[in-house]
Amino acid sequence: MKLGLIKFIIALSLVCSFNLFANAYTPKDNDVIAVTKSNITASLSLNEIKTVVEQSQFVGQTENMQGVLKNKLSKLYISEPTPDIGYLYARVLQKEHLFNDAITVANNVLKIMPDHSNTHLLLANLYMTQGQFELAKQHCLALITRVSTLTASTCVLDVQSQHGNLLGSYQSLVKLANNKPIDLNTKHVLAEMSFRLQNYTNALKHLENISLLNAPVSLIVLWADIQLGLNKPQQVINKLSNLIKEPHDLEDALLLRLAIAEKQLNTTQYTWQNTMKQRVELREVRHDSFHASDLANYYIHVQPNKSKALYWANINWQQAKMNIDQALIIQAKRM
Repeated sequence: MKLGLIKFIIALSLVCSFNLFANAYTPKDNDVIAVTKSNITASLSLNEIKTVVEQSQFVGQTENMQGVLKNKLSKLYISEPTPDIGYLYARVLQKEHLFNDAITVANNVLKIMPDHSNTHLLLANLYMTQGQFELAKQHCLALITRVSTLTASTCVLDVQSQHGNLLGSYQSLVKLANNKPIDLNTKHVLAEMSFRLQNYTNALKHLENISLLNAPVSLIVLWADIQLGLNKPQQVINKLSNLIKEPHDLEDALLLRLAIAEKQLNTTQYTWQNTMKQRVELREVRHDSFHASDLANYYIHVQPNKSKALYWANINWQQAKMNIDQALIIQAKRM
């Protein structure tokens, strides 16, 4: 085995040391609530960094390497701003909600390589998140002839669904996807649209045959929200707890759904609620705007507090302006 490959396997094993097939986990009272890991080394190649960036979307990994990846890619981008480095750097900036910086880097990628499809998709998502729907749509349209018709259409209809045409966009995408092979992203968009239409049964059908063991955190969160909408909190407890090996690595969004599910069960158990409470206290001490949406939802669904819910919902709105972010403010106001 070559030395470079051995080095990569060792580095990747440090990053990806979670086991999705672990037994169901329940945190103990003295468990650490949140930590940050920095196991990546400066010697990783660009391909190895790309693998780590891809891996970072999975359970227990979304924040572990964030700071180190950002620092490494920032240095690479300054010294060698190639399209591949720029794209990866923009993705890492997006995860930290540094949307303006991510947009700047991504646009620079397109100046060098106008046909970089992944960057068009990324910019569509970034502009959509910021409520700049026309710009988002332009990048979706730029994908025509560069990617499959269904991928480009999913992008366009996702954007259109965010500003007043949710039902029509959903129906159009269902028709386009009918009897065609559908990738994970289109299934995710269909399920999310159906969820926003409050058709939870159909939303769950769109996620059939998808293993949560291999799904990104964003899709697992959507699945949990659908189950909660169907009033199946025990399903959330059972499935999500089976994904956990190290509780302190568990993403706030997943821990929040466990806490909400536990509260919906209306038992004397407060295990996940107490764990989430400690996480919230940590985020508030740090004034962590990165998790503003989770904090607002906590004060709406777990520990009702209208003033705090509205405060964090407004902080979230300063960063993200999609349909779900607007709904969060409305929910807080109606408490």
